[in-house]
Amino acid sequence: MTFSEKSKREVLLKEKGQPCCQIASLSAFIRGAGTISVNCGKIGFEIITENLEAIKYYEDILNSVYGVSPKIEKLYAGKKHKLSLIDDNSTNILIDLGILSHDESGVSINLAIDKYLIENDCCIQAYIKGAFIGGGSVTVPDSLKKNKTNYHLEFVFSKYQTASDFANLLTLKGFLPKLTDRKDSFIVYFKNGDEISEILFYMGATKSCFELKNIVIEKDIRNETNRRINCEMANIDKQINASNNQIASINTIIETIGLDKLSLQLKQACELRLENPESSLEELSKISGLTKSCLNHRFRKITEIANNL
Repeated sequence: MTFSEKSKREVLLKEKGQPCCQIASLSAFIRGAGTISVNCGKIGFEIITENLEAIKYYEDILNSVYGVSPKIEKLYAGKKHKLSLIDDNSTNILIDLGILSHDESGVSINLAIDKYLIENDCCIQAYIKGAFIGGGSVTVPDSLKKNKTNYHLEFVFSKYQTASDFANLLTLKGFLPKLTDRKDSFIVYFKNGDEISEILFYMGATKSCFELKNIVIEKDIRNETNRRINCEMANIDKQINASNNQIASINTIIETIGLDKLSLQLKQACELRLENPESSLEELSKISGLTKSCLNHRFRKITEIANNL
């Protein structure tokens, strides 16, 4: 089971709430996963998904709130299920859900989120839950594998107006979503691990929230460790290069004028380096009793002499 599937299951296990919250959740679910359908002059909807738990969850809401029994079918060898409702009540239900609107000119699709569905904080929370179950997904890095998967939470909508209204709804609750388009869909998304974990917590997926927080911590620790190792390796490379350059300069002096032509201090520095080719400047300082600054000055002088030669 993927992290996204586990998160949705956790949300579905929570209490459905008051009828107003159930209506808000059902409306968002249909927006995210459903399509409007027409049959014999009747307007209804159908939802196709692999999430059987979601099908049963919203079947219960349709039964308890509207007293209707939607049709449920297995599709594609049982991998997907379809919930559909097209009868004498379905048009009025869609109007009540704010998905359709009705006036003197007839019935039309309402692209905006009906403000009456989200008047209360509990209904806003329910709407966000429904949108996640219907058209949402979340991916996180695998803490046990070295892959390039990043943090990503998205809500998919078919219409820009709906996506824009939903982004504003999230902003109202203190989140900072981004909005983009992908082919014929509009995506409200997040890419920050900490913010995604907060949204999961807000939706009631507390276990998934804390699992993600642990992943964020583990990844941060691993990244910090890698940065420290890379820094140490870079210092080692720098140390080796410096030592090799110093030894090359000393060999140049030996092959031309000889070490005896140098001052006693420089000659001792040359001998110290030749005897300890792999030692760092700090280690040479401890061996000789001289400061690193003093040794560094002498090696620079040795290099200067070698370059002139």
